[in-house]
Formats: sequence, structure tokens, C-alpha cells
Amino acid sequence: MPPTAARLLAGRVLYQENTRYRARVRTSVDPRLSGVVLTGKNADDRAVQLREAGYDGVLLIDSAPYVTYAATPDEPFLLPHDTLFPSLEDCLDFQRGRGADAALTPTGYIRVADSKSLKAVMVAAERIERDDTVVVLPIDIAWLNSAHIEQLIAVCKRIRQPKAVILVRQFDPMDAFKETTVNLRRLVREAEQVALLRTDLAALDAMAHGALFSGIGADSSIRHTVPVGERPQKAESNTGWAQYPHVLMPELMCFSDARALARRYANAEPARCDCLVCDGRGLDRFASAEGETRIESEDHNAYVWGAWVNEMAAVTPGRERRRWWRDRCVRALGRYALENVRIEQPHAFKAPKPLRAWATLPIDDETPTPTKNTRRGVSSAAG
Repeated sequence: MPPTAARLLAGRVLYQENTRYRARVRTSVDPRLSGVVLTGKNADDRAVQLREAGYDGVLLIDSAPYVTYAATPDEPFLLPHDTLFPSLEDCLDFQRGRGADAALTPTGYIRVADSKSLKAVMVAAERIERDDTVVVLPIDIAWLNSAHIEQLIAVCKRIRQPKAVILVRQFDPMDAFKETTVNLRRLVREAEQVALLRTDLAALDAMAHGALFSGIGADSSIRHTVPVGERPQKAESNTGWAQYPHVLMPELMCFSDARALARRYANAEPARCDCLVCDGRGLDRFASAEGETRIESEDHNAYVWGAWVNEMAAVTPGRERRRWWRDRCVRALGRYALENVRIEQPHAFKAPKPLRAWATLPIDDETPTPTKNTRRGVSSAAG
């Protein structure tokens, strides 16, 4: 008897790949602790290609309906309209028939405060009788603010299947507002079997704090998505339409634009990497939009975060794992100033806000207790 979706996916950090490109069997994807999520409108065809190429690991199909379709109270899922009686069951069966090991619901984007559509997903999930399904929740990032988090948690508790949250916002969703990290951790902790897909290193923070599974995007376009009807905005440094790699820097625990790295290291010894792809070479070599460079950078990224996943898997879940993750983030945060001094560029690298939060927020069992002498709004652990 095949395992349930929850058992199959538990503890995995999946490699989420853009189906704009032909799927490849990648040695950088660990079959024990990872797997592949093919993401895009032709994900089912790419899944067949990947299976035909010999990939036999865990595979999910994410057709990403939330990119173009917003959920409504009457139709929370985007179902095919080329059949007389389209059904969710047929959609889930179709994914399994194309090679997926578990099926993802084709949920539309859930706008902030659209309680009726969120509840419609919950009601539909209650009718699902199969155990090979993951309920996808592509939510506006504002669902994680203080005004909406209680309702989101309450709905997730009512959904008995694994729930894959996708955070929707221009640029990095984790950088949206101060309580994003705290409330995401709270969601993972209080609602059972919550996962986080289509993200960056936030996937590892979620896993450290009890997520069922997670997924890291192979490129920047798959590490977040934007609200329906909006075009992705670009950072000032990212002009033109050519797709340049974003390189994961092991020591700093951040993704950095490859062209920016080439500029920063033009007159300095570059940071180097010892992963199986890099073998000690510099990280300034990826400043090209060519396909082979993109593939090499993606494999580098996967090997680096894959090594961290392996380390995490060896640490006891709970307090010990949370402390391990926090300590790793603290070390990375401390290296920014050192790297800037080393290359004699005081402001070259700036720690991302999410990394600062992961390094400085107390883990659950270390939350300080306010005292009479603590000023309002200031933690007794401040400083």
C-alpha cells in the first residue's frame, strides 16, 4: 500500500523547479531528504519527461493556478474547463497519472481578508476522502499579520490533510512586516502538518520550527510569486529580461545576484565554495545568462542548502533543532562585517532582514518573561 502524502513528504525539503526549462535528473537532489516540485503551466508534461529520463524520486506537480487565478467562495480551485463535468477528483487523479507521488489541490490565490474563499477551501478539503493529497494555500502575505493570523490558524486546524502554504507578495514575502517570521513560526507550530512551498531559506526556518516539509525554488522567480493581476517588479539592479543566476553564498546564508558578486569581487579575492559543483572555485563566475551557467549555479545552490538539510536531519527535532538553526544564523550574521572588511568595501554585503530575525528572535522555550522594570514595548532581553 503506498504511503500517505504526509508520510511520504515528512522531513523533506523539496527542489522546486521552473518548468520554463526542460526538467533534468539532478544529482544535487538528495533522494532521501528531498524530491522535486515541477512548477508552471506545463508541469504535467515536464513530469512525464522527467520520469522518462529516469528520475524515480519523490515528485510533485504544481501547475501554479494561483499565478493567474484568484480563488472565489464558489470556485476556490481552478478546474479544467475542457470537460463536461470538471471535478477536483479528476484533477488530482490526473496529477497522479502523470507521475506525481502525491497530488496538490489547484487552489487559486487567496486575497487578504477574503475569509469566504479561505473557508471555501476548508469546506472542499473536508470532502476529500483520499490520503494522497496536499491542500495548497497560496495566501497574500498579509494573512500573517496580527489582524488575520488567528483566522488563518483556525482554518488550517480544520483541514486534516497536509497544508502547503505559498506566500504571495512582490519581492521577498518574509521582508513584508516585522511579525512575518514570528507568525509563520506560530502557524507551523499551532496547526498540524503545515508545509511551506515556493520560498527560499525560509523553508529551513520553517522546518526547524516543525513544518512537515518545504520547498526551495531553483531560481528567483520560483522562490516567490506575486498577486494575480500584478507584473513582477524588479529590483533596481535587475534590469532587462535576461535571467541571471542568484547565487547562494554559504558563509553569509543569502542569495546574491551573480552580476553584483562579479562587481564586488572584481578587485578582491572572491568567496569560494567547496560543494561538489564548485570544488573550491570562486562564486564570482556565474555572471552569465547562458543556460549552462544557470544550471551550474542552480546545482551549486541545491548542494549547499542540501548539506544544511542533512545537518538538520541529524539534530533532534524540537528545542535542539531550533537552537541549531538559530546558532547557524547567528554565525552567518556575524560574517557580513568580516567579509566587507576583507574586500575593503564597507557596505558591499548587507544581511537580509529575515536572516536577522532568524538569528535574533528567541526560540520558543527562551522567550523572556516581562518584568515590572521592563519598559513597555521593549524586551527584557534587549541589547
